[in-house]
Amino acid sequence: MFVGQHPTLNTQHPPAVPSALGLIVLGGLSCGLYGWIALRYPLLAGLAIGRASWATLGDRSLAAGLLHGGVYALLLLLYLLALRLLLGSQDSAHKRGPLLITLGGWLLASAILLAAYPGESLDIFDYLFRGRMLAEYGASPLAQSPTPFNDKPFHRLITWRGQVDTYGPLWEYASWGVAKIVGRSLPTPLAETTAALMRYVLGYRLLAIWVSGLCGALIYQIVRRSAPRLAAAALLAWLWNPLLLTVSAVGAHNDLIMLLWMLGGLWLFQRERWLLGLLALLLAAHVKLTALLLLPVAGLWLLRRVGWRRSLDYTAGALAIMAPLSWLLYAPLGGWATLPRMLRERTLFLANSLADLLYRWLQEQQGWVEPAARQLATLGATALFCVLAGLLLLLLLDLRTLLRPHAAPPADALLWRCGIAIFIAYLLVGSFWFMPWYALWALALAALLPASRWMRGWLPALCLGALWSGLAADVLTFLPGRPLSPTMVTWATLGCLLAPLASAGLMQIGLGIRWKQPRHRKGAHPTASR
Repeated sequence: MFVGQHPTLNTQHPPAVPSALGLIVLGGLSCGLYGWIALRYPLLAGLAIGRASWATLGDRSLAAGLLHGGVYALLLLLYLLALRLLLGSQDSAHKRGPLLITLGGWLLASAILLAAYPGESLDIFDYLFRGRMLAEYGASPLAQSPTPFNDKPFHRLITWRGQVDTYGPLWEYASWGVAKIVGRSLPTPLAETTAALMRYVLGYRLLAIWVSGLCGALIYQIVRRSAPRLAAAALLAWLWNPLLLTVSAVGAHNDLIMLLWMLGGLWLFQRERWLLGLLALLLAAHVKLTALLLLPVAGLWLLRRVGWRRSLDYTAGALAIMAPLSWLLYAPLGGWATLPRMLRERTLFLANSLADLLYRWLQEQQGWVEPAARQLATLGATALFCVLAGLLLLLLLDLRTLLRPHAAPPADALLWRCGIAIFIAYLLVGSFWFMPWYALWALALAALLPASRWMRGWLPALCLGALWSGLAADVLTFLPGRPLSPTMVTWATLGCLLAPLASAGLMQIGLGIRWKQPRHRKGAHPTASR
């Protein structure tokens, strides 16, 4: 049995409905729901308004927000049904039909969502403006805020006007490339028109869709090597996930580029190319620093695989190569000297997290001054996560085996499971700034275990909660008259995030009790079957 496979998964009997036909039906229904989103929030209408959101395009209506939340729930249900259908199909590993349907459904859903306004997040406007800063004005987004360019096109659309960018050089170069390509197709000097803005938005979205496809290819290859029968299901678990489709085809979030490097590292680890794998993980941190969360997991797992001496040699080699490479990547953008300001500005903002609630409670109920409340909330969340992460690594990696010279090497799935646990612990406990698309960090690893409880329960619940939390923050903030305070909105947002996870936990407990109960034949004595 594949490591992490659900114990109740029945692979002996194919489903009554052929998998290809079932996938077509489920994919068609999902595309219809994505079409509803595109029609409800049309791209051109939103861009003509400027800095709109889905809530404002939906007339600031609570009923419209609830309907949208119901659409998300239906999309997750259809997604789970498709995953279950493919997991139960015996021919999914030997026929191209399910694979082609998976790819076709993903491309069709992505194409439909290209017509939707990016109301789930306005980050794409910051992406395109800062990309233009580098491509058109020669200013580094890591060293310079957009403030001196307040007379340039699209400045009115951005959110972070006085802050430097919070990303790494690999993203800045990718953003420069999109801005340069799109800019060449537009007249000079550029007029701030809806048509020009649409080209930039579509350019960044196409980059995100392309990268998500590359991530899917790596996921497919990794699982195909370890469990060929589950490879098609793993690809569907990634590409058909509603959060992934929303994050790529609508929001164009740059987390996908980080995940591409991260999955590349896991692909290399699976083939025992340890040095290159470590380098890939370090390069992922040059897109977003949060990729560093996976490095301790990978390091300890490598320690169990190859021992102390070889793991130290590989680590030293990776650092020796990465240090000058990192310097070269940062140098054209202002060098490593840009990092302190970025980190300092990042810690000034708390949102949609338990740390944010503590921060607000200390100020509103206990009368703390803002800097002291913020410091306690951020340091407390970080310390709690470190303790929790240490316990998880000790438990999951069973580090006591390091003292046993002849212990069996761990399977690749153990690395993936530990990475999922660390990411989720960070998102729920250690992060003092949570955004819905961050859930993709755990989803990318969970897709490598498509038959596990992670992928059949916990991660879909987290993805639904992430979609709901982002929608709730938007809708409740823009209700007519603003009846809810920011603290009340944060409570509601966290409730939407955690509710699906709590429901999944209760279902897991219920299923566990059910399977532990003895089964009795009709009329038999209760103790006869023991």
